[in-house]
Amino acid sequence: MCNVINNKNIDSNRKKLIDNIKNKLKANKDNPKLIIEDVKIIDNKNNKVKIIHIVQDGYLIAGTKQRVAKIFMKSILKNNNGEQRSKVDTLLYAGAINGFGPVACAYSAYKLGLKSKVFLGGDVNKSNIRQVNTLLALDSEVTICPTYREARELEWKTSNNPNKKWNTLPNYYVVPLGLNDENGIMIELLSKQIKKASKGTLLDFNKINLSVDKKIRIWCVAGSGGIVASIHKAFPEAQLFIYLVYGGGSYSKKVVEWASKNNVVIVNHSKEFSNVNNYNVNDRKKYYSSVEHYDDLILPYVKKYGKDGDFIWNVASDDYL
Repeated sequence: MCNVINNKNIDSNRKKLIDNIKNKLKANKDNPKLIIEDVKIIDNKNNKVKIIHIVQDGYLIAGTKQRVAKIFMKSILKNNNGEQRSKVDTLLYAGAINGFGPVACAYSAYKLGLKSKVFLGGDVNKSNIRQVNTLLALDSEVTICPTYREARELEWKTSNNPNKKWNTLPNYYVVPLGLNDENGIMIELLSKQIKKASKGTLLDFNKINLSVDKKIRIWCVAGSGGIVASIHKAFPEAQLFIYLVYGGGSYSKKVVEWASKNNVVIVNHSKEFSNVNNYNVNDRKKYYSSVEHYDDLILPYVKKYGKDGDFIWNVASDDYL
C-alpha cells in the first residue's frame, strides 16, 4: 500500500527541520562555485598518507543536479517536439526514497512556479530523512510505495490520459530518471554549469598545465549516467573511474556502452579493481558526508586504488545542511 506524506502528518520536530530547509531556499543559488574539501587516507601499499579531494555537492539542497534542474526543465518545457507541453503545471517523478533525482525534480518545479508529485519506492517508516523532508520543504506531494515498481506504476496511473493510451494528461510532464533525457539536453547543460562552477578551483582546467601536471583522476558513482557523462564532457582531459549502481535497467546498459566508448573505467566491472574491502558506512563517515550505500560506494575503491591528488565527486548527502 502506498502512503502520502505531507506537512499535516508529521510531528513538530520534523516540521522544524523542514522550515529550516525552507529558510535556506530563500538565499540559495542554483549553481554556486564548487566546494572542494581534502581528506587524508592511509595508503596501505606504502603506509603513506594520500590526499583525496572531495568535490562536495552534499552542501547543495538538491545535490549536483540542482546545478541544472531549473534551466533543464525550462528548456524541456519549451522544446515541444510535437508534444503538448504548453499546459504543463505539474512535474511527476518516480524514484528511490533516498535518491536526489526526485529532489532535483521538485527543486525545478519550485523554482519555476510549478507543482510536483513524486512517487518513491521505500519504507514509509524510514521516511524521516533529508531527501523526503527536502521534498516537503519544496512543497512537493510525496507518495511512498513499498517498491520502486509500485511507485512507477502509480506515477503512470496518475499521469495517464484515458483518451490517448500511453500519453500523459496535458498538464503533467513525467520527468525522466535522473533528469537524463534521451536527447542529451541535461548532459549538455550540466556540463556547462560544472565548468562555470569550477572556475577558480582545483578543477579549473584553464589553470592546469596538463603537460606538466599529472593526469586528473575523478571517481564517482553512476546511476542513470547523466552526471558522470556531464563531468566527462566538462573535463574531457580527466580520467574517470565510476561505480555503476544497478537498478536502472536500460540506463545501466547505456552507461556500460558509453563508458566503453569514452575510456571510462567501471570499477565494479573491472578485474583490475577487484578484491576491494567490504563496504562500511561508518568507515566512510570518518572522512566525508555522503548518501549511504549509494554515492559513498566509491570510497572503498578510492582507498585501495586511488592516488594522491585524486578527486571524488560526491553528488549529495544524507546529512542536513
